[in-house]
Amino acid sequence: MKFSIVLLLAVVAVSVAVAKTVPKNKSSLPLDVIARMFSPDARLPKVPKDYVRNPRTVEGRFTSRVNHFDPQDRNTFEFNYLTNDQYYREGGPLFVVVGGHRPINPYFMEDSHFRDIAAMQGAMLATNEHRYFGTSSPVEDYSTENLRFLRSEQVLFDLIEWIDFLRREVMNDPNAKVILHGFGYGGALASWARQKFPNIIDGAWASSATVRATVDFSEFVEDFGNTIRIKGSEECHNAIFRAFHTAENLLDAGRTDLVSSMFNTCDDIDAENSLQVELFLHLMVLSLELSMFDDFDLENFDRVCDQLTDDQYETSMEALAAFLKNRYSDVRDCFDLSFENFISILGETDINAPQNLEFGLRQLNYHVCTEFGYFQTAQSPDQPFGSKVTYDLFLQECQAVFGEWLTQDVIYEGVRLTNFHYGATDPRTTNVLFTNGGIDPFRFVSITSYLNLLSNARVTPAAFFTEDIRAISGFDTEEMLETKNMAEQYVSSWLGPQINPFSRK
Repeated sequence: MKFSIVLLLAVVAVSVAVAKTVPKNKSSLPLDVIARMFSPDARLPKVPKDYVRNPRTVEGRFTSRVNHFDPQDRNTFEFNYLTNDQYYREGGPLFVVVGGHRPINPYFMEDSHFRDIAAMQGAMLATNEHRYFGTSSPVEDYSTENLRFLRSEQVLFDLIEWIDFLRREVMNDPNAKVILHGFGYGGALASWARQKFPNIIDGAWASSATVRATVDFSEFVEDFGNTIRIKGSEECHNAIFRAFHTAENLLDAGRTDLVSSMFNTCDDIDAENSLQVELFLHLMVLSLELSMFDDFDLENFDRVCDQLTDDQYETSMEALAAFLKNRYSDVRDCFDLSFENFISILGETDINAPQNLEFGLRQLNYHVCTEFGYFQTAQSPDQPFGSKVTYDLFLQECQAVFGEWLTQDVIYEGVRLTNFHYGATDPRTTNVLFTNGGIDPFRFVSITSYLNLLSNARVTPAAFFTEDIRAISGFDTEEMLETKNMAEQYVSSWLGPQINPFSRK
């Protein structure tokens, strides 16, 4: 107790000394960080800046039903898709990269291990854009009423009917075999499509597939904290622990001016507003996660930890604040961390607003509030990020954005039904390979141990979220190479003998 009081007083003294007058220009919250709050797909690898699109990739639009389950509703919409026949040989299969919570991107179809397997198998490649994302909207705006057709069941029927169209009209082979590949939520869709339509889908490789819905995803911060300890250092883990707990103690003591000044917030944090405090702390966690997991580079842990443990700072909280300010100084003068501003960003219904068109924030938010959960709470004692981020932050946010009808019971029921419909971690499906990374927190909502007829699961040690989707390279560890070879072997077994003239000894 004495130590805590001394530490708190020391921080107050240092804070007064280092506090600077900052320009209080309103600045929006970082949209890339908010996206990580709602979807694992926000963690997909970056498309290289020098990437050149394959000239054989062809764009298309497919007409689908807005509501597949109401025969009286004849409304339709169009969604984007891409195809590439560079490796296709007559009689070959259809390889589909299943679209998830993001705009369509040819990179994940054109440059990946799945592409390389397609080349070996003489396959047609294709990928689709998920309804409500990018420019594939079935509605005129994203009002709460118009989001009711954003359901995984509707998405699966979009996918299956489009695949039927590709086989009949593009490949002229209505009986072509079909292999799906997806990552994150797209991986879940791929596995569910095989589960629900085994007569159409011959197999699916699901990378980091988030198949288990959950309301309280406390494992996220627990595993992230443990990874910092292992890949960074114990000193770094302890520094983060001190920084978060000191910030919480200062806020509890009413010294919001010091915390606000040090972290460069546009307005002083209101310590009496628990939602604002929780949002502030949670966004700091996600900012750290983005910095450390960025682009699958393990050296990020050392780079970030070096700054958080730098001796030039008197306290760990000062070091954390300096790191976050430096990271975002080029794009904003200060952080507007008000809960009201947060809600206003998510409340925008214009489909062309950047937060919706580029990041899909409102759509993502609705989907997790009604089907999946994945609320990243931080109350467990087994993590370094304080103890104030509760489920209430996410419940209140869902209600503030979409209405009071989204009660706790509605959210829990939505999560329960998702797991009931698809089986969560026991889907009783065949011909699916589940792969995960050993330092990916989302493996806790995926399948890491599974053995069924022509199905399996594998965890690659020290690998990130969806890291195994990249093409084989000299940078792959032995374990990663084994995972990629396993994917190739399972896909080959689902298809049977190769139809192309290339042979492998």
